[in-house]
Amino acid sequence: MKRKALLTALTLTFTGVAFAAPEIDKARIDSMAAMFLKQAEQDPNRRGNIDGEEIRRQATRRLQTLEVLKNEAVKVGLDKDAELQNQLKNIEAEVYASAYTEYLERKTEVSESDVRKFYDQIARTVKIQQIAFNTPEEAKAAQELLLKGLSFDDLIKRYPDQNQHTNNFVHSQELDPAIGKIIAPMTRGEITKEPVRYKDKFYLIKLAAEERSPEIPPFGQIREQLVEETKQQKVREQIAQILKNNGITP
Repeated sequence: MKRKALLTALTLTFTGVAFAAPEIDKARIDSMAAMFLKQAEQDPNRRGNIDGEEIRRQATRRLQTLEVLKNEAVKVGLDKDAELQNQLKNIEAEVYASAYTEYLERKTEVSESDVRKFYDQIARTVKIQQIAFNTPEEAKAAQELLLKGLSFDDLIKRYPDQNQHTNNFVHSQELDPAIGKIIAPMTRGEITKEPVRYKDKFYLIKLAAEERSPEIPPFGQIREQLVEETKQQKVREQIAQILKNNGITP
């Protein structure tokens, strides 16, 4: 914030000086003016009162100020400073990463089926029952009882201190992501086929009930928003896969 305030003050100072300001490439001015314009359009206090020419002048002055100070920094040898070079590399990586994310957002397409599926996901509410065990052997032993015909409710009674359940319906996305991912493909009454390891416990989980949330507006009313959110979800999935392919767990 201090750096931005200082640069702004210097920009205003240089405006009144008679020296010839440095020439800035038109493409750079176009780029910064577009950024300033986007910021102005997002400001509710400036909508309908945006002066394109003034924005372009501000962008030009800003770039001239930055260019002058950059040249002065090079004169005193700051371009050889190792820490500064590391900062520049980090900034460069952030710029490229942001640009690639925007590229994916432009190129990613979603079908009507994708949007409907996303709508069903956010509209879904569930009740779950789960029993926690300290070891996988204990969980598998309990699972054997289910396979022999014992009901999940009766199994819960055998482990009164280890069972947990939700009395109210909750949105799937309100669950821990690890649990939500397991619950997503399950249908009402279904029990996990294998014990689920979560943190330091092993769980048997049952989807006790599910219903559509009455709080979610009709599909047609929020379709445009759903399209954008579905696209964002696809982009996140693509990025997660790229990171995984490069040895990074998101």
